[in-house]
Amino acid sequence: MRLSKLLFAVIFSLPCSNAIGQTILLQATDTSDCLEINGLAIEKSVPINGVTVKLYKENEEMQWEEVTSVEYHEHSFNFNLKRNSYYTIEISKEGYVTRSIGISTKLPDNVITVGSAKFLFEFDVELFKEKKGVNDYYLDFPVALIKYNETNQVFEYDSKYTKHIKEKITETTGAISPTSVKPK
Repeated sequence: MRLSKLLFAVIFSLPCSNAIGQTILLQATDTSDCLEINGLAIEKSVPINGVTVKLYKENEEMQWEEVTSVEYHEHSFNFNLKRNSYYTIEISKEGYVTRSIGISTKLPDNVITVGSAKFLFEFDVELFKEKKGVNDYYLDFPVALIKYNETNQVFEYDSKYTKHIKEKITETTGAISPTSVKPK
């Protein structure tokens, strides 16, 4: 009798273990909207018109916006990003250095966004005019990396990375790089 009870317990506990594993997997691959990005391209604290903004997901272009007219403090571009992906936002205008921002929407399994509730991240991107004859190696790197901070429970930019890339741009171009990304 004991052997049959033990066998019964083992047989019926296996499907339960598998179901728990699947639930965790479903949470880890959840791709619901989790982050709203609002941005503004500026030059010397003044909004810039005629900017093209492209959104890439895992290096594939997803959508783009052309900002033809913007008023001060009105965000010129807006994107809703899905959970557990890597995005790049590219901001460009003819005659200006193209800037990009890397965004990881990887969230811990215990962070759940329900319905239309999502995180919000707002920022300004400082564009500056192209200069001929300068080493532009570091200008191809993202000016900021945005990711979820588990301690603060918000999306924020990686200040250590931003400081480092700003220093490298200043070193290689010989010019002072403006503050590239300013969170709101």
